[in-house]
Amino acid sequence: MEENKENPQEELPKFRGLYRHVKISVRTLDIIIVSCIIVIIVATIIGLQNPGFTVTFDSRGGTDVAPVKQEAGKLLELPPAPTREGYVFTGWYKDSACDERWNAEADTVEQDMILYAGWEKVK
Repeated sequence: MEENKENPQEELPKFRGLYRHVKISVRTLDIIIVSCIIVIIVATIIGLQNPGFTVTFDSRGGTDVAPVKQEAGKLLELPPAPTREGYVFTGWYKDSACDERWNAEADTVEQDMILYAGWEKVK
């Protein structure tokens, strides 16, 4: 078989599949594709290992409220308000002194946390 040195295009196969318009070796593209697949798999595994955080509700003398699991960075859907005889529920707070109110429309869960029930005595 005689080699044609004048026209190097004839030495290439006529059909190169997905790579026919790319000026990069098939081996290099295969390495890139496999690397991307590995990154996707690792990211998925890491994401599944941390399904979220636990939000515990301290009703401070009111009816019990079950803890919930919450994804990081997501708004928390608050449970039904607890009840307490002789008191009116004023909302959930980030601190036990009930100074910093939890804003259900803006605050997001970033770690395991406790929300405290605020109460006002009925007069």
